[in-house]
Amino acid sequence: MPPRNQRGERFDNLWPSKMRKNPKVRSLIEQPSPFRRMVQQEAVVVRNAVKSYGKGQLVLDGLNMTVSRGSIYGLLGASGCGKTTLLSCVVGVRHLDSGEVWVLGGNPGGKGSGIPGPQVGYMPQDISLVGEFTMSGALYYFGRINGLDDEEIETRQRFFSELLQLPPPDRMVKNMSGGQQRRVSFAAALIHSPELLILDEPTVGLDPILRENIWAYLIEITQTEGITVLITTHYIEETKDASKIGLMRCGKLLAESSPQKLLEQFQCSFLEEAFLKLCEAQNDAIILNKTQQSKPEDTGSELMNQDQNKYEQTKGISEYKTVSRRKVSRSKRFKALLAKNGVQFFRYYTGLIFAIVFPILQVAVFLGGIGQDPKDLKIGIVNDEASNCDYGSNLGNIWNDEITCHFGNLSCRFLHNFDDSIAIKKYYDNVLEASHDVQNGELVGIIHFSQNFSEALQIRVEISNFAKDSDLLASQIQVFLDMGDRQIGLITQKKLFDHFLEVYEDIMRDCKYSPKLGTPPIRFEDPIYGTTDLNYADYMTPPYILILVFFLATTISTTLIITERLEGVWDRSVVQGVRTEEIVLSHIVIQSFIIIIHTIMILLLFFPIWGLECKGSIFVTTVLIFLNGFSGLMYGFIISVACKNHTMAHYCSAGSFFPLIILNGALWPLEGMPKMLRWLSYALPTTLSSVSLRGLIYKGSSITDSEVYFGFLITLGWILLYLIVTLLGVRSKSS
Repeated sequence: MPPRNQRGERFDNLWPSKMRKNPKVRSLIEQPSPFRRMVQQEAVVVRNAVKSYGKGQLVLDGLNMTVSRGSIYGLLGASGCGKTTLLSCVVGVRHLDSGEVWVLGGNPGGKGSGIPGPQVGYMPQDISLVGEFTMSGALYYFGRINGLDDEEIETRQRFFSELLQLPPPDRMVKNMSGGQQRRVSFAAALIHSPELLILDEPTVGLDPILRENIWAYLIEITQTEGITVLITTHYIEETKDASKIGLMRCGKLLAESSPQKLLEQFQCSFLEEAFLKLCEAQNDAIILNKTQQSKPEDTGSELMNQDQNKYEQTKGISEYKTVSRRKVSRSKRFKALLAKNGVQFFRYYTGLIFAIVFPILQVAVFLGGIGQDPKDLKIGIVNDEASNCDYGSNLGNIWNDEITCHFGNLSCRFLHNFDDSIAIKKYYDNVLEASHDVQNGELVGIIHFSQNFSEALQIRVEISNFAKDSDLLASQIQVFLDMGDRQIGLITQKKLFDHFLEVYEDIMRDCKYSPKLGTPPIRFEDPIYGTTDLNYADYMTPPYILILVFFLATTISTTLIITERLEGVWDRSVVQGVRTEEIVLSHIVIQSFIIIIHTIMILLLFFPIWGLECKGSIFVTTVLIFLNGFSGLMYGFIISVACKNHTMAHYCSAGSFFPLIILNGALWPLEGMPKMLRWLSYALPTTLSSVSLRGLIYKGSSITDSEVYFGFLITLGWILLYLIVTLLGVRSKSS
C-alpha cells in the first residue's frame, strides 16, 4: 500500500506529474526511504544554514536542526548566539545566505509551506503588540487574522486569562508591565491553536510557578493535540521536559538530542554541566584548529550524526505539500486590519490632537502672517518748503484769480492726508541726517520737498512745454527708499504713488481743472479675472492649500510602516498570513478619513471663515484638494518604506518640503524660472494642481478646461506611481 502522510495524502500524488515520470523520482515514490519518513514526521528541518550580518559577522555557521512533529524542541543558548536569527529564518522574516529551511513540508513563503498562515503561531522575542491595544483587543486581532470567530476568541480569552494570569481585558498594552505584555504576547500566539508553535524566550521575566504552568500546558497540547512546539530559552534546566533539545553556541548546534540522552552521554546530573562540557570541547577544538591550520570539527558531532546523517541533503524535499486546515478569507483579515489601524490611530491621542489642531494653526498663521500690509513703518520727511507744516496746522493754499490757479505750501497738503497706514512721519532738517537713520534701519525711506516746490508745480501745470529743467526738477517729490527689503520697498512705493495721484486729482478739482489731468496716460480697466485689490495672500492661497494638505498627509503616513516594523507587529502579522498589500491598503483606507477631515477643515477655514470666494465648482475644488492630500499620503508611504528609522524619515520629509514649496509657484511665478527648471516644476505633484485650483477659485474654470483637468491628471499619475512604488517596496522587503 503506498505510504501516506499524517492527513492521509498519498506521497505519489504530491509529486508534479512531470517529475513522477523521472525514474529516480519514481523509485523514491515506490520504495520506502528515510526522506519520506522524515517529511512525514518532521515539522522543521534546517540544513547547512549560514547567515551573517555586515562584513564577517557570522551568526549562523552551517547549522543543522530537525524538529519532529508533535514534540517540544528546546533551543538553548546564551543571548547573542543566533537563536532569534534562526527562528526569524524559520518563520520567513529573514532569509539565509546559504542553506535550506523546510517548515511543515515546504520552504517558508512557498506554496507547500504552512508559513505564512494560521498553521503557525509565532511569539517573537520582542513584545510585538500594538501599544494602543487593550488585552482583549490584542487577542481579538490575532484571533481574527487567523480565521477565528469572535465567540471562539472570547472562549479562549477566558481560558488564557486564567491560565496565564492575564491583566484585565480593558487594560492597554502600553500601560502593562513587561511581564504582563509578554504573557499577552504568548496568549496571542496560542489563541488559534496552531499546528506549529514557535516561541522566542516566552518565559523571560515570569515567576517560577507561572513558568511551570506554561510548560505543563505545552506538554499537554503536544500530547493531546499533536501541536509542535519550538521554544528558545536561556534557562537551561526548564527544558528538562522537552522531547529534544538543541544546544547552540556561536552559530553552531553543539548537540541535538533528548535531555536524558545528553545527561547519559556526558555523565552529568544537570543539563548545565553537559552544556558547559560541550562549550569547553568547542573551545579546545578551536585552539586545536589554530595550531593545525585546518577547519574545526563540530563539537558533539558524533551525537548529532546519529540524528542527521540519514537526513542529508535531499533536493526533492521541497516537493512535499501540505494543505492548511484553516482558510482565512481576505475580507476577514482586512476587517481585522482596519479595526487595528483605527484603534491604533484614534487611541494615540497626541497624534489625533496634532491631526486636528495642526491644520487650524497652520491656516491661522498663514492668514495672520501673509498678505497683510506692513505696519509701524517710519519714513523721514525733509521739507525745505514748509518745514514741519506747523505740526499739521498748515494745510497748504490753493486760490484762483481770473487768469490762473496759484499754489502755496502744497507740500503740507501732500503730507496732511499721509496717515500711519502708509508710514509714520518723522521730520528732519536735512537729507544727510535722514540718510543716516535709513542706514541704521530706523527708516524705510526719505521724502524730500524742494524749497520752491509749490511754485515749480504751478509752472509745470500751466506751461509744461516751456518750463525750465530746474522748475521741473523742483516740482518733483523726491523719494529715497531702502530697497534692501524689496517687498517693503515695493509696497511703500505703490502706496506713495497712489497717495500722490489721489491728492493731485483733488488739487485739479480745486483749481476747477479736469481731474483727468491728474491721472497718468495709461489706464488699467477692471480685470477680466479676479479683482484689482488682490494681495499677496490671495496669490499664495491656492498653492498653499495644496502644499498644506499634501504635507499634513505626508506627516501622518511617513512613520506608519516604520513604526509597525520597529514594534514587530508587521512581521508578526505577515507570519500569520497577512499580506503586505493588505496592510498598506488598510492604512490607506483609515488615513483617507483623516484626509477628508483635513480637506473639510481647510475649506471651512479659507472659504466661509476667511471669506475667500470660489467662482468655480466647490465640489471640483474639494475633490482636487482631497486628491492632493491622497497624493501626499502615498508619498509618505514611500518614505516609510524606504527609511529604516523615524529620524531618517523626518529628514526625507522635511528635505523634500522645501524644494516643493519653492518650485511649485507658491512663492514666485513659474514664468520667472529658467525654462528647464520650469518644466521640472510642472512635473512636481502640486504645481499644475495649483494652477488648476487658482483657475477654479479666481477664474471660475470648469473641469473641462485644460488648465483644470491637467492638474487632475498629473495628481492621479503621481498617486498611481506612489502606490506602485510602495507596493513594490514592501514586497521587496518581505521577499
